[in-house]
Amino acid sequence: MAELMTIYRLEDLSVNYWTRGIFASFPQITIVNEFPQTILAVPTISVVNGKLVEELYELGNRETGVRTRRWFIDIFAGNVSQRDDFAYRILAETSDGINVYDYNEGFPPSASPSLINHLSVITKSYNPIPVVKSLNEKLYYRGQLILITKNDKV
Repeated sequence: MAELMTIYRLEDLSVNYWTRGIFASFPQITIVNEFPQTILAVPTISVVNGKLVEELYELGNRETGVRTRRWFIDIFAGNVSQRDDFAYRILAETSDGINVYDYNEGFPPSASPSLINHLSVITKSYNPIPVVKSLNEKLYYRGQLILITKNDKV
């Protein structure tokens, strides 16, 4: 029997598919789930999970806690306008948070996994990053979004 994916892995996949959904009507954009290690096909968006923090505390007589995660979304674009447009598009989509699906049931488009959880975006930031042409074979424009999410069901 195959081992079931943990909630952490399901969150990773959900953030990746959420990002892909934002840009579904733009097939020329490459979306990867790691920081690119090779020469880039511009435009590319990478989604990388970062720090995970679980803090347990007691509220009244009920044990509960909070779990936060950090996500790094790097944008590699052909020009400044494209880079900023991609970033602003992602930021606009964060207002409703990110749904977490049970990909143990299968993956889109052949399956429609059940909604099992939700990540609220509690902090978001966008940082355009200067790229020096002399250090790269191909000139591109880079920006990084950092999202900090809180799991609504610990």
